[in-house]
Amino acid sequence: MVVSTITSDQDEHRYEENVKENILAKALDFVPKTGWSIESLSQGAEAAGYPGITHGLFPNGSGDLVHYFNVKCNEILVEQIKHWPKEGLKESKVPVQFIEDAIMTRLLMIQPYKSTWPKAMAIQTLPNNVPNSLATLLSLVDDVCYHSGDRSVDFNWYIRRVGLAGIYKASELFYLTDSSQDSTATRNFVKSRIRDAELIQTALNMNPVSVAPQTLSAAFVTAKNMLGLNTLK
Repeated sequence: MVVSTITSDQDEHRYEENVKENILAKALDFVPKTGWSIESLSQGAEAAGYPGITHGLFPNGSGDLVHYFNVKCNEILVEQIKHWPKEGLKESKVPVQFIEDAIMTRLLMIQPYKSTWPKAMAIQTLPNNVPNSLATLLSLVDDVCYHSGDRSVDFNWYIRRVGLAGIYKASELFYLTDSSQDSTATRNFVKSRIRDAELIQTALNMNPVSVAPQTLSAAFVTAKNMLGLNTLK
């Protein structure tokens, strides 16, 4: 009897998750017109064959829609970079080209929603959404670091990931104002930020004792600022 109840609960949970997945996937089709909003969720529900009020399944509303988009984009990116050439990664302390391409690939996934993305970024800074936003960002940079050959388990593990997260968020902001052909300006911006990070990494490797405290302090400030956490009380 207990086993039957557990199985029933699992089936119900699986069904609800499938419903939510269908609604969120459909809702993205409406974002270019109605933005990251309850309205898009409601239209997504109707497009998926459910009543519009089914948007009530999402306690964080538009925050859940932004989170879904970020998770899906991260999953797509990982599937792509897993198959990228890995030659030369071990020889390079900072695999600049790999990281640059990964960041640009992920940024360009925003393209269909570029005009509405500033609102999505603002939604991510709301207190209820910060945990999910940070989780997806850190998952993104961890995947990029891992597939670029970084297997470090020391102090550098934290510095590289927080540093890359800062680069991604800065590049995201730059991309929103970039009107250059093929987003060339954004790629140059990303390349420059990665080169800066490479110099910091070199300095850290040369004199870790004296540089580490300042670098760690800067890392925490960067982490706090990435999603506007410095504005939260």
